[in-house]
Amino acid sequence: MSITPASSKDGLIQSLATKQQDVDCYIALGCLHFQESLFPSHKSQADTEWMELLYHELPDEMKAIIGNEASRLLEAHWIRLFLHNFTPGTAHFQSSVRVYLMPEDWGRRSIDRNSKKLKAALRHLLKSIDISTKAWYGDHDEKEIRYFDSWADAELSSLYYLFNKLPSPAPVPGEIRDRYTRAAINDLLESANVSGWEEYGEQALPGLRTRLYAYQARSASAMLQKEAAPQLQLDPRLEVRSSPDGKKFYFGSRDGSFLHEPRYYETTRGGILAETMGLGKTVICLAVILASKYHLPKIPAAYRPPPPVRHRIGKLSDIAASILGRYSVPARSFLEQSETNGAGDMTKYRNALDRNIPFYEIPAELSRINRNTRIPPPRQLIISSGTIVVVPRNLLHQWQSEIKKHVLQGGLKVLVLDTVTKRGSKLQSNLYDDDNMQFQSELPVPTELMKFDVLLFTRNRFEQEIQDGQDDQGRRAVRGVTQACKCPYIGASRISNCNCVDYDKFYESPLKKIHWLRIIIDEGHSFSSSLSNAVLVAKQIEAERRWVVSGTPAKNLVGVEVDMATMDVESDAALQRELAIEQRKSFNLDPDNLKAAKALGVLASNFLMARPWCDSFEGKLDWEEHIYRHEHQYRKTYSGFSSCFSRTLEGLVVKTRPEDVERDIILPPMRHRVVFLKPCWYDKMTANLFVQVLRANAITSERTDVDYLFHKNSVKERHALIRNLRQSNFTWTGFSLLDVIATIETSSKYLAKDGINCSIEDSRALLESCQVVSKLTTSEGWKALSNAHEVGMAVKDWPRESRSTFALGDLAEPTMIGITQLIEGQLHVDGNILSHDPAVGLEAVGCEAKTNVSAMAEMEGRAQDSDKKTNADSPSNKAGVPLSLIDGHQSPTTRRTLVTAGQSSSQRQPENSSHDTAAGVAVATSSLRSKKRKLTLADETANLPTSSPLHDTQIVGTTSAKLSYLLDKVMQHQATEKIIIFYDGDNAAWYIAQCLELMYVNHRIYARTLNNTLRSEYVRLFTEDPDVRVLMIDVACGALGLNLNAASIVLILNPINRPNIEAQAIKRAHRIGQTKEVLVETLVLENTIEHAIFNRAKKMTRADHQEAKELEDDAGIVEIIQNAQILPVEEDEGEGLSSFALLQTPQKVFGRPNRHKYHRFGSTGSKSVEKPSKKARIPKGVTNSPEEVVPMETAMTPERGPVETVPSQLYKVVSGLGSSIFGSG
Repeated sequence: MSITPASSKDGLIQSLATKQQDVDCYIALGCLHFQESLFPSHKSQADTEWMELLYHELPDEMKAIIGNEASRLLEAHWIRLFLHNFTPGTAHFQSSVRVYLMPEDWGRRSIDRNSKKLKAALRHLLKSIDISTKAWYGDHDEKEIRYFDSWADAELSSLYYLFNKLPSPAPVPGEIRDRYTRAAINDLLESANVSGWEEYGEQALPGLRTRLYAYQARSASAMLQKEAAPQLQLDPRLEVRSSPDGKKFYFGSRDGSFLHEPRYYETTRGGILAETMGLGKTVICLAVILASKYHLPKIPAAYRPPPPVRHRIGKLSDIAASILGRYSVPARSFLEQSETNGAGDMTKYRNALDRNIPFYEIPAELSRINRNTRIPPPRQLIISSGTIVVVPRNLLHQWQSEIKKHVLQGGLKVLVLDTVTKRGSKLQSNLYDDDNMQFQSELPVPTELMKFDVLLFTRNRFEQEIQDGQDDQGRRAVRGVTQACKCPYIGASRISNCNCVDYDKFYESPLKKIHWLRIIIDEGHSFSSSLSNAVLVAKQIEAERRWVVSGTPAKNLVGVEVDMATMDVESDAALQRELAIEQRKSFNLDPDNLKAAKALGVLASNFLMARPWCDSFEGKLDWEEHIYRHEHQYRKTYSGFSSCFSRTLEGLVVKTRPEDVERDIILPPMRHRVVFLKPCWYDKMTANLFVQVLRANAITSERTDVDYLFHKNSVKERHALIRNLRQSNFTWTGFSLLDVIATIETSSKYLAKDGINCSIEDSRALLESCQVVSKLTTSEGWKALSNAHEVGMAVKDWPRESRSTFALGDLAEPTMIGITQLIEGQLHVDGNILSHDPAVGLEAVGCEAKTNVSAMAEMEGRAQDSDKKTNADSPSNKAGVPLSLIDGHQSPTTRRTLVTAGQSSSQRQPENSSHDTAAGVAVATSSLRSKKRKLTLADETANLPTSSPLHDTQIVGTTSAKLSYLLDKVMQHQATEKIIIFYDGDNAAWYIAQCLELMYVNHRIYARTLNNTLRSEYVRLFTEDPDVRVLMIDVACGALGLNLNAASIVLILNPINRPNIEAQAIKRAHRIGQTKEVLVETLVLENTIEHAIFNRAKKMTRADHQEAKELEDDAGIVEIIQNAQILPVEEDEGEGLSSFALLQTPQKVFGRPNRHKYHRFGSTGSKSVEKPSKKARIPKGVTNSPEEVVPMETAMTPERGPVETVPSQLYKVVSGLGSSIFGSG
């Protein structure tokens, strides 16, 4: 064996001195330890010195000791080994070998680094290498052995934790080389400071009316810095490691690469503005646009045109303008500032810039050329300082109002582009139509587009630009020489019926002929799809800077302060936030988190064009391959996030931490409380009916087979029943008297059988519930409500002459009257208020209303009989469960549709009948009401005669505890506060809207079935119209993007029970711009199933919520429903006043004040629809779900005109057409 020590003699192939100089080029990996001594004991110098092992001098037995992997790498010159032997007894090991690795960015000319076998050998060897510093210097300590980690550095934190721990923006203007951007950032930062010159007209930021908060100025400045001075970021495939000798090197965990020098990529010129909802993301974007007004994108160096060759000597101004344009100098900004500072008229210089518009050309790329290749002309792009902003359709009006509120007149020229309505009418442009904001549906030519600072697109209109390069038949151009036309002739003529591609008729999008400065996508999380038309269009547009604006850039990825909105925090808010973040710190591999991280990757690669994630000449990196720690060479193990992900996230996201926001601004306080309401008799009996149905089903089916609602094959029916159960906590009229009798009979017959599998406890429970619900068979009030499908109103001192025609049930005092009938009577009296006795004719109105109720009950009875025959063998039939609970409770609109269809089937609608719409509701006057005269202003402002007994007619209660509380709350606050009501279920919205109409409270319904135009119009009206006091919002569509800080009272009708959705809903009102204390109340019926589910939902962890896709799937909630108990009912509780939920303040019915301010829809004096309503299809039988409404083509006219005494917008019909308060969507 021949081993060469460090002090070897002459005659060796290469001197150690030379090798020692070369070892600095290597990476010191660590040490290999061996139990055997690798050096003869008689050579004492080996004890203290390190000696190199050369492959050609190693005997086979030593190669076997150091291992096959080390031998092969040594032979290939990938590594160098140095041996040290320990004195016997001084160390646990006999020998240690230092391992030096040749980095891949050195020696590539002479050493092949592409061998997969050697890479595999190196990865295997890494597992045995000790990287401790002591071992490297020969001071071995077995306790300090640390082996090389060949996988990515772990970031064992959740996405939520990383997102909320991102550092707040800290712009540094001194790092920006471009002096114009540096000046813009200084202006932004200074705009947050109060100046003594403001009273003399000085603007905080030119063009911006609003003074920014300090955190907003920092965020806007950070955005500009990212745009103008992108940083160099380490290649995400690499991470920094330290050698045992203290030097740094770069390691790629997925491919096993080692580098001496780092590899950098330039960060994207843009990112994700992820400020928490309500902190002013819109005004931050406007500030960025104003600060960089007239700034130009850089022409790519490869395409920068040479100086133009002129036919004659050009003017100095033209030469200067040409140079300024080619080098993207914002000359217009300088001219504007000079004029402002009194430098005189700069028109001639501005004209010179107009004559020398900068542009460049991109040659066509052809993969291969042959003689048939059709070479397209080069693509010419004009340089523009404009910004494209794409917003959801329902937020268009909000952006327009924000521009109007924050930007000074003349600050920005805005072009609003929206889709044309289906009816082909012109784009509505009467909102803010002025010189600074123009409205179009078609794009003008590029030279006209360049005149605008902002192009405000709706997403639908933006997606239409996907037609670029197509003809009207959707055909695209093909490369190659155009072939001769071979189309057939028309008949016997010689005229060709040509259908060939006409390249002159191809649509060319003007957007793609301009190199834009910036594109901003509001609510940009919707762009997390690589295949949507909007993303494809955005990828094809040349824009230097790209931004996604979203407080929730991925699903459930929100700031901790949003989660805190649902908590009752009384102690230190900062401490509670920190505890909330720490509770969700650990990495959790669940589908939702995987999808959220993947959505961020799609945004980064497809829209933001961040390298190396996007497509480029270098290829494209797999996002999931590198942002996770994978502990296998080939498979993805998702063992945690990698350090690469935290670096990438920090490079993309601009977000201010809540503690930094609080240093600059304190929002008005928000009180969120849960109001537990005692159920009235009708609420209790509804709850007990559901308990009876659940018990009857469980016991009579003996909890087996598909008849049992909680069987695995009855999921659909169970979810339908539980949804109806949730809505029943407001009010419910879906049970008929026959349903009650049927469930009692079914239960009694089962218990009377022999040999049943029923425990004593089950038998007692079923008998108890049957006994309680049997009281309904003798309750005239409940039976009347069930037939009429109305919410009952307890009315005191109703006129005796018409009491029998209006009353539901007996004629006791107070009288129970359905809300629909009550509105009919109110309209009649208020319409005749100037007459001697306004009550004259009230009895006839009541008779007509009662006739309608009877007709409805008869029609519904026939429909139910038909359903029973049709569904006799249906799998949806469940033991002891009425079909109405699982096939769907009819909405009030559907019932009235059926009644009117039956009454009007043989009648033809008069040609001059009124078709008016409001709130998405098709309305028309009935034959009785159409003959009434229009109301004058005198009618609407008149008071009842002082001696009239109608003054005493008051509403003292309702059959719903929640409705009574809502009415009290609305009437208490509506004069001074605006109110949002979040509802769940269309029936609840219907009844609340009727009550608001009865109180003459202006309201709008933001329903999921409305189209986006009406939604945004309603938000605008609620925000700007002082008469509109209440906005009802479906929880399913009111969580994202809306700014409703005009409201300071938020009422949640039913517990949302999903923390993230509840928090999003609350933040609609508690946000920047709110000047009042915000009160949020969630209504819960005490001691009911709703109460128990609410308590369970509060105790559920985030993991529990994520596991239960539907809340009804949670095991704890299923157990609550299965074991629901009967609510105790006193003997005399269902009689008289005690059966109602009383109002704290009784409300007058007739002659209410401010009737002239109410927006009464459905009058002949208001504007009619643009097109006749479509005929609704009346279904055979009634199986509509609670959410189903009859679709109508409608429009809305917010203007108030002369009003006719006609029935309300909420329940009228058009000769056989069912109306819907939720529009056509």
